[in-house]
Amino acid sequence: MIEQDITIDEIDYKDLSVGGKKRWVNLLKFYLLPTWRNPEFTAYENEVEKIKSKRRVFRRFLKPLTIIGFFMILFIVILAVYSPWLTEVPLQEVTLPFIPGDSLPFEDPSPEHLLGTTLYGYDIYARIIWGARSAMGFAFVPVIISMGGGVVLGTISAYFGGAVDYAIMRFVDFIYIFPIGILTFILIPMIGRDMMTQLVIFGILGIPGGIRFMRTMVLLVKEMVFVRAAKTGGALKLKVMFKHIVPNAISPIIISFFWGAAGTILGLAGLGFIGLGDQTVATWGTDINWAVGRLYTGRWAQIIPGIFLGITSAGFMLVGDGLRDALDPRFHK
Repeated sequence: MIEQDITIDEIDYKDLSVGGKKRWVNLLKFYLLPTWRNPEFTAYENEVEKIKSKRRVFRRFLKPLTIIGFFMILFIVILAVYSPWLTEVPLQEVTLPFIPGDSLPFEDPSPEHLLGTTLYGYDIYARIIWGARSAMGFAFVPVIISMGGGVVLGTISAYFGGAVDYAIMRFVDFIYIFPIGILTFILIPMIGRDMMTQLVIFGILGIPGGIRFMRTMVLLVKEMVFVRAAKTGGALKLKVMFKHIVPNAISPIIISFFWGAAGTILGLAGLGFIGLGDQTVATWGTDINWAVGRLYTGRWAQIIPGIFLGITSAGFMLVGDGLRDALDPRFHK
């Protein structure tokens, strides 16, 4: 037993002496070699830097305006999700062709109608609640169409170049000849005023902008080393485009997703305001249109939907700006 203990002590002492020599060697290298770094310390430092980097990204989102925008959107989402619980008036009784017979148009706020009534005697509070569902349900449809078409066609245009790029970009230039707003006002009365038709038209007219933006990003990414390595390795063109290029070029498109939603909400409100909206759907723009010209009797029917339009669009814009500030390296060098 005594001999075994002595042997163990000798082994521990030898390990300590080896560790001591290694530390002295590392110290000498540190002082004598300017570019030398301890591998163990470097690995530990990298792990700490990863944690700090994640914290920095998260903290960039915690800006006052971004937080305000998030709560604006959350407020509208709550109204949209819990619409049947927040109002006793069903959707069918605040949209055409139903016309209530127990209330007058443009009544002032009262216990029966908390925010008053709009044209045809609809309850403004119920229209606001159901309009939130319309706004949140329809805001992303044109954005998805325009972003999807822009990503696919923009990637193909930039990757292949030549005649393909020339044909796609001349199509984009042709669309840009016409002001998008005027083109929308022309197409909707010709094709149809139902809500889904309007959303598809908005989405298709947004594709040229997505093409131009995505083409620019792909031109920057396709010359990088990992893309050339994939080509050299014999990867298929579709795989190179949509597995290697698109994931590294799409982040600015994702950031603009929220700006596109805000633009859709304001665009649909604008159509409703000038009378081109689908009046069988509860939308705030239609409410404002019904009250136009009635400065005194229809003041509540104009002001309250306008406030909720501002809350929703401003919320999406603030969150989009926050995402840009947090994820774009040009804003935090």
